[in-house]
Amino acid sequence: MIRLKKRSAVDEFALDHLSGMDTGGLISRRELLRRSTAFGAAATLGTFTGVLRAGAQTAGGKVTVGLDSGAYTPILQVFAPEFREATGLEVEFVSYPLGNMYDQNLLALRQGEARFDAFDFWPNFTGDFGPFLTPLEEVGTLADLGFDDIAKPFQLLNRYENKLVGVMIDGDMFVNTIRSDLFESGSEMEAFKAKYGYDLAAPTNWQQYRNSAEFFTRPDQNLYGAVEVTNFFVYAFFINQLVQLGAEKGVRYGDLFDEQMKPKLLNEIGIEALNRYREVTAFMPQDLAASMPWDVGRQIFFEGRVAQANWWTDMPKGAADPSISQVAKKIKVAKSWGDVTVLPYGRAMGIASNSQNKEGAFRAIAWLQQSAQANRWVAETFAQSLMDPWRMSMFNDPASTFPLQSESGFADNFAEVSKAALSNPKAYLDISIPGTNRYLGAIIQHTQRAVTGQATAEEALGAMEAEWEETTETFGRDRQIGHYQEYVQRMVAEGYWS
Repeated sequence: MIRLKKRSAVDEFALDHLSGMDTGGLISRRELLRRSTAFGAAATLGTFTGVLRAGAQTAGGKVTVGLDSGAYTPILQVFAPEFREATGLEVEFVSYPLGNMYDQNLLALRQGEARFDAFDFWPNFTGDFGPFLTPLEEVGTLADLGFDDIAKPFQLLNRYENKLVGVMIDGDMFVNTIRSDLFESGSEMEAFKAKYGYDLAAPTNWQQYRNSAEFFTRPDQNLYGAVEVTNFFVYAFFINQLVQLGAEKGVRYGDLFDEQMKPKLLNEIGIEALNRYREVTAFMPQDLAASMPWDVGRQIFFEGRVAQANWWTDMPKGAADPSISQVAKKIKVAKSWGDVTVLPYGRAMGIASNSQNKEGAFRAIAWLQQSAQANRWVAETFAQSLMDPWRMSMFNDPASTFPLQSESGFADNFAEVSKAALSNPKAYLDISIPGTNRYLGAIIQHTQRAVTGQATAEEALGAMEAEWEETTETFGRDRQIGHYQEYVQRMVAEGYWS
């Protein structure tokens, strides 16, 4: 009779773990168990746990982060060695052209092998990218991302089928950057009141915005009253007009479709909004007004050629930087001229569902969200970073967020206006349903036609509606109704659109 040696509790524990271990193809399970018999289960578990951990770090320890090319990429290269030191993971930042963000990323997401583990995207692409993104709470927790610190409107973005698939890394909203040397000049104030019958100040409604833009338009002095984008990002500025006018009229502003996904553009509000937008172009440099690029528009403001810019928050950040702006000490930030806080564009970061290192990707995103890294990203000079604040801690500590502009008082001014805008009970967030890129593409094309006089407002809006209907049919009307209603309910549930 052969007496079997009784295993110790340690060996029993080790054997249980060995029997269920994923060897990652390094060794067969049969060979693993054979070795546990020969050398002892505890010793074998200790040896192969170390081998597998090292193998996993070699094969999947590197995290590839994709970002659209821009002035902020250099600072991320600085972050790479710091991230490695903090986490033990290698990170490589790879850039792609801003204009190719949609096509390149969608193609990469649909491939079997991920091009990026984590990557940035515009929130309005969430409807198209969503099926190929990893819900963040499947990999980590919202607490790891410091999600509660993110400004409320930005928390509502990047949701696909009610799952969070991205988190903001850049907080864009429209504010008005005004030239204080012009708006607070005694002679200008006197002349303005004589002409319009009320005091000159940062505009709070359309008529005031239009009048101040007209008043400061002086081509003979190379000075203009406004600057807005009229080419690629034209959709954001037209939507701003549409949303603000809807709020003026007391309708549910920003509701672009009815319950059956029929477009709500070719109507009195749409026509007036497009005509207002076209009117603004009369107060811009005429050689650029028909096709004003976003970077050129920003540059002419920095050169002192524009009195005010109702624009994303990167405008005042750059205008306050004396290394690139001639008006650095002559600006203030004011709320956008309408009742609604409009939050177009911005950037989010998500994890590709075909990534082989989702845990590493989540750690990279979480690390970038930590206050020290996030604040540095925003606080660097304009040439190094285009990122705008998105976390409340950034606005609550403006001297840290804008150290270069803290002494001038600009940092406090920017933070005060931004916090008021973010807490506004009226806010508009871009749609993010399947096909949004195509819907917005129709706005871009036909708004440009109206601006250049190739189409009337009615013709341009009619063409937009026809293309929107085509897009809805392409993606499936019932499917689109479901996605759009989820978006509507999200806005209403948070108290917006009332």
